[in-house]
Amino acid sequence: MSYSVSFTGHRLQKLGYFGEDDPMLVELKNQLYSTISALIGEGANSFFTGMALGVDIWAAEIVIGLRRTHPEIRLTALVPCPEQDKMWTNSQKKLYREILEQCDEVLTLSGQYEKGCMHKRDRELVNRCDVLVAVFDEQNAKKGGTQYTVHYARSKGKKVIIIPPV
Repeated sequence: MSYSVSFTGHRLQKLGYFGEDDPMLVELKNQLYSTISALIGEGANSFFTGMALGVDIWAAEIVIGLRRTHPEIRLTALVPCPEQDKMWTNSQKKLYREILEQCDEVLTLSGQYEKGCMHKRDRELVNRCDVLVAVFDEQNAKKGGTQYTVHYARSKGKKVIIIPPV
């Protein structure tokens, strides 16, 4: 049985990591890789990323890498607006564009940045998936996109897999 998976999670700064080579972040990415691999083994073949910095980008990179051994899996980017990367560093923008080029489909949900476009993206991630994978600290959660997305997924009866930050 095939099914779809979306991702949500905190940005690097909110997770308390200090750079891409932080050992705790490396462990978190390993957990994310293991989760995605297991889901593919169970039949997941369609993946959705919102392309936000942090978990969304890491998950997209993992899915792209796993396509080498699983060419049947597809990756769709659900971009909230064309300016999503406007305030990012040049290296973040470069990685963002490289990932978008490797997606099977890129859907831009709003023609320009507008209030609520990020939540619109979060809802679309949930609406298109059967399973939501969330890197999320439920015990210390503060209001934000990840909490909103997890609660929305649960309200829609979606299966939610929580990966707590290490």
